[in-house]
Amino acid sequence: MRRAPLDETSLIQRIQGGDLTAYEELVRRYEDAAFRTAYLVLRDPDDAADATQEAFVRAYRGIGNFRTERQFRPWFLRIVVNQALNMRKAKQRRTAAAERLAADQGPPDMAIDESVIERERARALWSALDSLGEREKTVLYLRYFMQMPERELAEYLGCAPGTVRSRIHRAMRRLRDVIARRYPELLSEAI
Repeated sequence: MRRAPLDETSLIQRIQGGDLTAYEELVRRYEDAAFRTAYLVLRDPDDAADATQEAFVRAYRGIGNFRTERQFRPWFLRIVVNQALNMRKAKQRRTAAAERLAADQGPPDMAIDESVIERERARALWSALDSLGEREKTVLYLRYFMQMPERELAEYLGCAPGTVRSRIHRAMRRLRDVIARRYPELLSEAI
């Protein structure tokens, strides 16, 4: 006979008591959201999987300090985002070093086809997103890509729901400005 799934608070209390089976259940519940969140920051499935795994390890180490009156998802996704950002910064440092070493080589020849053009459009959009500050990117990733409700986003950011709406609005306005200034072809394609 199967038992009904535990509510999140009971599950976390069992984990805090040392129940590894309860932690396995928590991992099952959040592994997809964690991976998608890490992927939005890193845009590489292998790196996202690594960031997700490390975030679960860090969450396990820190769950003893988690207050069960708070929601787990925003707390955990903050760990995921921080881990992914740290990995991205480390990867950027490695890439910059490799680019300095390869500076003598010219760019490879590429045949232009539709898939190349689509990839370039996607790169332009991601580049526009990357030009935003970390807070702006994070709020857009979590709200629109992860579809995090404003209530959870408010808890994640540690602010009121009205502040969340204004941050989303400012981030979207800034993104539109960047696209209009740097990638106007994206605006003409959307019309």
